[in-house]
Amino acid sequence: MLPPDYASEASRLIEGRLAPIRLLNLAEAASLPDTNGIDTVIAGVKASITTFRYTSPYQLEGSILVVVLVARPRWFGMAEHHIERGLVFSADGKVRDATERELQNSGG
Repeated sequence: MLPPDYASEASRLIEGRLAPIRLLNLAEAASLPDTNGIDTVIAGVKASITTFRYTSPYQLEGSILVVVLVARPRWFGMAEHHIERGLVFSADGKVRDATERELQNSGG
């Protein structure tokens, strides 16, 4: 069972990671590493926070999708509990929050 403040703390960490990324343009977002992550402790629970960059993902041709995911192992490491948020960078220069469907299509 997760501590009651785990989800809010994880969401705060995700938003903290997304805030500077949100200021990037398409070219800068495209130059981010494919994957970048660290292990951390959130509300006393070991977890990992990982940033993923996808170029022209499913149904987002010409766009960059950046996803920040917080995950913690459970069930003897066989599965995980995760929270994720993402940003879509479009060729027209707009940046918006990724939809749940877009996050699911990226593998989340």
